Amino acid sequence: MATINQGILGGFSGTVGPVIGGSWKGIPYMRSKPGKYSYPPTKKQSSYRIKFKAQISFAKSLLNSIIKPIWDQKAVKMSGFDLFLKTNKNAFDHTGAISDFSMLKLSLGDLPLPNNLAVVNAAGGNGDINITWNNNSGVGSAAATDRLWVATLLDNIPLVLPVLNFTRNEQQATIKLPYKTGDTVHVYLFFNNEKKDIYSECFHSPLTIL
Repeated sequence: MATINQGILGGFSGTVGPVIGGSWKGIPYMRSKPGKYSYPPTKKQSSYRIKFKAQISFAKSLLNSIIKPIWDQKAVKMSGFDLFLKTNKNAFDHTGAISDFSMLKLSLGDLPLPNNLAVVNAAGGNGDINITWNNNSGVGSAAATDRLWVATLLDNIPLVLPVLNFTRNEQQATIKLPYKTGDTVHVYLFFNNEKKDIYSECFHSPLTIL
């Protein structure tokens, strides 16, 4: 049973025959009920479902740490979750694995990244890494107090480090990662201007831990 919200010409919520009506962020929509199929999926359909399921699982693991604070504010007429899926769909292959880490975007925004970002193992090893950059405060909306964010990936499992106390004007950071010697980790860096609540695009660097 459906409920008409604004007269006969308005949107409705509920079900009328094969049609479902509702509203998302104040935007009325209608969609058909999903059909029931008895035949097995094709190889292509199975691959797509595996890929999409992996994308969903990956996005869910970043929902509170990355998607809600960053992607929700950039999404237009869709959720930040859906924008994240749409932006990163080509980073995954048909097996559900991330096959192109350079295409994976964990952050987006208008805040400029620092110049000459680099990630290397620290001299002592033991999972310590050094991150360096050139301070470009004053370029666009870049400010000296912009804070560094670090996220890593190992075997498609993301780790977003707790809020760090390294700012753009410091031009370096030494961080301990919870990995063992020989692990190849993908490091993603971006910056946040907390006063303006804006973020930068992310910088990606693969690194084998010493």
